[in-house]
Amino acid sequence: MKHQKVSIIGSGAMGTAIAKVIYDSGYKNVWIYGIDNKELEQLSQGKNTKYFPETVKIPCFNTSSDLKKVLDNSSYVVIALPSKVVDVVLEQILLNLNSNVYIINASKGFYPNSFLSLQQGIRKASSKNKYVKEVISLLGPSHAEEIIKSAHTLVCLVNKDLNISKQVQPLFNNSYFRTYLLEDEIGAEVGSAYKNILAIASGMLFAKGFGINTVAAFLTRGLSEARKFNAFLGGKESTLMGLTGLGDLIVTALSDLSRNYSFGLDFIKNKENALKTSKTVEGLTALDSVIKIAKNKHLDLPIIFSLYDIIYNNQDFESIVEKLWARKLKQED
Repeated sequence: MKHQKVSIIGSGAMGTAIAKVIYDSGYKNVWIYGIDNKELEQLSQGKNTKYFPETVKIPCFNTSSDLKKVLDNSSYVVIALPSKVVDVVLEQILLNLNSNVYIINASKGFYPNSFLSLQQGIRKASSKNKYVKEVISLLGPSHAEEIIKSAHTLVCLVNKDLNISKQVQPLFNNSYFRTYLLEDEIGAEVGSAYKNILAIASGMLFAKGFGINTVAAFLTRGLSEARKFNAFLGGKESTLMGLTGLGDLIVTALSDLSRNYSFGLDFIKNKENALKTSKTVEGLTALDSVIKIAKNKHLDLPIIFSLYDIIYNNQDFESIVEKLWARKLKQED
């Protein structure tokens, strides 16, 4: 069955890394779709220097900017795009399918212009398409920059039906990449989105000279807020202590490989410049979604609202930290 065609939608860092994982798992018929012809040409030659050093060698993939060609007779479609464009690109994917496929979502965040997770949004949008079998999410602690070097990586395949996830598990199984199966779609998506927000705060704290004690305090209390938000949406608390929660938080909030963490650092140094170059910072998109839901449902998420005020309402960082520190004493929740 490893002759089946796999279509990767997105020629960026994660799209490239996932393509390599699948190729190294024995599926050699991998196609990558993108809109940057220079990237596509490089990918066909075994490199992608926009995201990885020249010394990093990858397989020579089939590539095209023709979506119909990439999707033709495919068995698996992997979406590796910024969350804010998933809906627009998905619409084109659904129009160009001509074979039965599993859609595998590797993006993190919330579905654009909705209160839905990405998996929920993709499933709803594709529910009437006769070619889409099901939607599975690929989530967990994973930097593309490490995957591309074959660093040992463990993530989750997420679907409420474990038998469905098992159908795609062989695509992500090789000497350095392994997956667990997870049923809790909501919890996994919340953890994957929320950690990007907290990573921004972590970067800001380090940039301001706060020590690891303070960062640990804010990340832990931020995770507590994530538990509250997750419970409201119907996710399981235990999921936030697993790979898609705590695991993803560690790799994102404490590493300069993280765009969200790096954005937090850059924001403190030069706010205007950081915001100008923030198009691929998923934490900002997730922050906007969480704020909208929290306001609509009257949820008390002080760290999230404070971060929003710092970024968009010009609130003083040190004053916000002092305000949070002065909150009423209580039992840990």
